This record gives sequence, structure tokens and C-alpha cells, in this order.
Amino acid sequence: MQRLFWHFYGFIFLVLLGSGWAVEQLWQQWQPNQLPVWLASYEKQLVHSLNQPSKQWPELIDLTIAPIETKSISWQPEELTQLQQGQVIKLFQADAVYFYYLQQHQQQLWVIGPLPLTENNSATTWFNLLFFVLLAISLAFWLWPIARDIRHLQQGLQNFNKHTTPNLTLPNHSVMAPISQSVQQLTTQIHNLLNLQQEMTQAVSHELRTPIARLNFALEMAYQLPEQDRQMMLQDVRELQQLVDEILDYARLETAESPLNNQHINLTELLTNLQEKLSPLPGAAISMQLTDDAIIYGDGHYLERAIQNIIVNAKRYAKQTISLSLLPIEHGWQIIVEDDGPGIPNALHKQVLEPFYRQESSRNKQGGGFGLGLAIVKRIMQWHKGKISISDSVLGGACFTLTLIHYKPE
Repeated sequence: MQRLFWHFYGFIFLVLLGSGWAVEQLWQQWQPNQLPVWLASYEKQLVHSLNQPSKQWPELIDLTIAPIETKSISWQPEELTQLQQGQVIKLFQADAVYFYYLQQHQQQLWVIGPLPLTENNSATTWFNLLFFVLLAISLAFWLWPIARDIRHLQQGLQNFNKHTTPNLTLPNHSVMAPISQSVQQLTTQIHNLLNLQQEMTQAVSHELRTPIARLNFALEMAYQLPEQDRQMMLQDVRELQQLVDEILDYARLETAESPLNNQHINLTELLTNLQEKLSPLPGAAISMQLTDDAIIYGDGHYLERAIQNIIVNAKRYAKQTISLSLLPIEHGWQIIVEDDGPGIPNALHKQVLEPFYRQESSRNKQGGGFGLGLAIVKRIMQWHKGKISISDSVLGGACFTLTLIHYKPE
């Protein structure tokens, strides 16, 4: 960043210096060295008016006329001669001119003016505009390579995946080169971490699933064990299998191994089918308030998985009632699942959405959860550019709200 700062500072300094000097040179060359063309004709008209009686001067001359002492100005000999001959002497001061006239019969010197030598304001405006145009063009030439390099980094990061590491390096002369090198190192580290995660996932799949399958088979064949002990061991094996499955599912979601298959989905039909599917499960009954033909754009499989996780979670802890509502909102829909269970404290609303988090007091492992169900829901909602929020239900338990917005992926 220090390199970028000094590069930009030096560039701005040189551009301002160069543009100012160039415009100044153009202004001096454009501005005429001789007197304005109209000044000669104005002087003739003034001389003609001064030859008239002095009492008519105020009517003929639109400038200030005042008498002064002849000796108040150090005249050159040729200027005195011209005054004695009745000519008008011009003296310039700043952007104005003063006319001096000697009235012969009274030997009275008169000063007339000042007469502004009005500059061409439009020309000044154009030269100012030229300065800013030069500044804008210079900035564009400086910013264009930076914008190009940033676009290169952006496209590389957008195309980043765990299978390939994008080449984000830039030439050493680019002011963005240090930043690109840091980003390249970061992407390499992320790529290595993703590969490590994949290897660990595969290891979990192989190293855990295989012995679990053998243990499950052995327990099924171990008829000499007491039935109660055998069933408890089988339940433990099923829980291990379920945990492995959820870990693998969550890992696939995190690494985006299963991209969304987006299409238009009828949420009303999806929720109705889901109710029929989950009603046989133990727990409270599900009451539904649906809207006809609620269409959303997304992946039906993953949306069903997210809503199912919420309903199964509610069935574990609800006492008697589970309420599911589908409400229209601006540019989308809301799916609200409420229960009359123990609820979730406000301080834990964000924590329960993190992986492997369980609230020991009321929502614990004895209920069958491993702390991944809600994390999977959160991930699926992020994929659909939606969100999940938790609040207190009017039924006394927890209220989960899934917000889905109409969108079209790029």
C-alpha cells in the first residue's frame, strides 16, 4: 500500500505541474500581445468628444472625467509634446487604461477612465476546462491499468475452486503487484486447506463407515447377546452412522461439491409433500397455513432438506403443537415454523446456527441432534441468497423463519 500511495502521490504532483505549465503556455501564446482592436476606434471617438465644449463631455463620454495637476505625473518629453498638440495619452494599469487630455485654452489636464480592458471570459472558461480535461485524461491513463489489474484479480477469485488454483500474479511493474502476490499466497493456502478437508472427509468416509458397517453386521448376528443390550448397541451404531452422514453432508455443502440445480419450485406442493412425509414420525402434529401456488426459484432438493431439518428439530422438542406458515413478502416468501417446546434463549440464537453447537439445557444430544442440522439449514439459505432467523414463538417455544427472495443466479 505504501508503494501505491507514493506512486499515486508522485503521479498527481507531476500531472498538476505539467498540466498547469502546458495550459499556461497555451494561454500566453493565445493571448494577443497587441492592444485590443476596438481601442483605436474608441480613442478616436473619445478625441472627437473632447473637442466639443467641456460642458457636453458628461453626455458624450461614459467614463469618469476628473481634473489633475500636469506635474502630478512624470511625463516623457514626447508625451508632453503630444499633450501640447491636443492628443490623448494612454497609460495602462493592470487590466484597464486611463486617457489623459490637456485642454489647450485653459491648460488643464484631465484624466478619463479607467476603461476596463475586458478579457474574454469564455476563453478563460475554455482554458480552465482544458486544464481539468488534461487532468481527467491523465488520471484515466493512471487508473486504467489499476482497474485492469483489479478486474484480473476479481475474475481469478470468481473462478477459484478447490480443483484449480488461479494465477493471480501481476507483472512487477504493476502497482498492484504486492497485493496480487499476497492474494496469490492466500488462495494457495485456501486451496491446500480445501484439499486437506477433502482428504479428511474421504478418510472419515472410509475409516469410519467401514468399521461401523462391520460392527452393525456383527451386532445383527450376535443373537446370544441380551436383546436390550443388543438394541442399545445398535442404536449407538445408528447414531454414529447418522453423525458420519451429517458430517459428510455438511462438508459437501461447505466445499460446494453439490451445486444447486435451480428451477421454479411450488413451495405449497413441497410443504404439503413434506408434511405427509414427516407426519408418521414421533412428535407433535404439524398444522399448516399455506398459500396457493407459491413459486420460488431454487433447488427443490436442498430447500426440502432445510425445511425438513427445521420441522424434525421442532418435533424433537415440541410438546403438542407445531405450526408451519407460508407467507408472501415483497419479492419472495417466508416459511415460519413454530413450536411450543422449551424454546431457545435470545443469547443463543446465533450460536445454535453454528456447526456442532448444542444447547445442553433443553436441546441436547438425548433429543437425537448432533449440532449440524441448523448449520446445514444456514448454509442452504446462504446458497439461495436467503436467510434464517430465530425468535420467540407465540406458542411458547422457538420460531424459525426462512426468508426466500426471488433471484436468478448469474
